[in-house]
Amino acid sequence: MKHMNKLAVAILLLSQALSGTALAVPVTVAGTSVSFTFDSALSGLFGTPTVTGDALFFTPTTYTAQSFNGTGFASANQTFNITVNANPGYLMSAVNLSEDGDYFNMGAGSSVAVGGKFYVRDLESPLAPAASSKIKSTLPLTDMTSMADFETTDWTSHTSIAIPAGWGGADGIVSGVNVTIENILLANSMSLGSAAFIEKKFVGLNVVTVPVPEPETYALLLVGLGLVGFAVRRRVKAS
Repeated sequence: MKHMNKLAVAILLLSQALSGTALAVPVTVAGTSVSFTFDSALSGLFGTPTVTGDALFFTPTTYTAQSFNGTGFASANQTFNITVNANPGYLMSAVNLSEDGDYFNMGAGSSVAVGGKFYVRDLESPLAPAASSKIKSTLPLTDMTSMADFETTDWTSHTSIAIPAGWGGADGIVSGVNVTIENILLANSMSLGSAAFIEKKFVGLNVVTVPVPEPETYALLLVGLGLVGFAVRRRVKAS
């Protein structure tokens, strides 16, 4: 029976390899004070990430949307999930996302757009609502170009989510979050001779951490809050 089970597994793996089905392979890469875990088979248009310090970043080369000669809307989209865990002795205070690329609009009726959502969830309360923020360009994507004087225009996007109060369970120490990056590019050309193109060249996820406070720090904080409360009560009575 054991031999039959091994044979069945081998046949399944071989059939998936021959059919081109990508197997889910969880990958964990270590930063300075956090580690990032993701499914290598689902990076898609983002490509393979690199870690520097506590930043995980992608440099995609095929993440584009383009529409020419009045063909209407074209889109490119990708959603990617990453689990971030703080190393012992650290807690997370914020998660930042930066993106950039370039675009061009040529001719009447051409336009481009970049959008999506950025989600962060507390791993200790995964069913609770996520903290979220919009992904949008810092400047309107309205620059026009022409065949006679062709050039592309750079765009950037920056968004940040501060870890909400109340996360992290009873001790309030947020040591693990799930991050979802939903990215959408749109290009639209409305007339013959028009062209619209937008490309994403960089996606960077940076996690801000701080050392976990020592128990003595908590005690001092409680004492300080108590003294403040006592002073307030005395002031109220005096008035």
